[in-house]
Amino acid sequence: QIKNSSLAPIQEAGLKELLQEAAKYYDEGNFNIAVEKLWDAFERLKTYYSPTLDKKRSINKIISDMSGGKEPYQKLFEKEFQELTIIGNNFRIRHHETTKIDIEDNRHYDYFYKRCLSLISIAIQYLGNEEF
Repeated sequence: QIKNSSLAPIQEAGLKELLQEAAKYYDEGNFNIAVEKLWDAFERLKTYYSPTLDKKRSINKIISDMSGGKEPYQKLFEKEFQELTIIGNNFRIRHHETTKIDIEDNRHYDYFYKRCLSLISIAIQYLGNEEF
């Protein structure tokens, strides 16, 4: 879980609030809401440097900071951002159209939560490098 001390460097209140909500719901065993809040935080993270940078450039800055200019890490984080976006779009996490894949097993929610949390928890350690 992300501890409140880990959230201290996050300047964007909306992102911090969503992460706190996700942790609260997860701790209460309300996994479907926890995953939804965490995915909302993931989407908010992508726009962390907006409006100075558009969404794509904001994501690229986060990935660049995380990778430290090393191509293998750049590719790794790009792929993980893409994969999590695909999961969020295809499964019934944030969108509830009839075409979305239902999540019926809480263990799958647990997997999605931990996978997304893993990327977010690393990414937030790199936020705040305000050089554009």
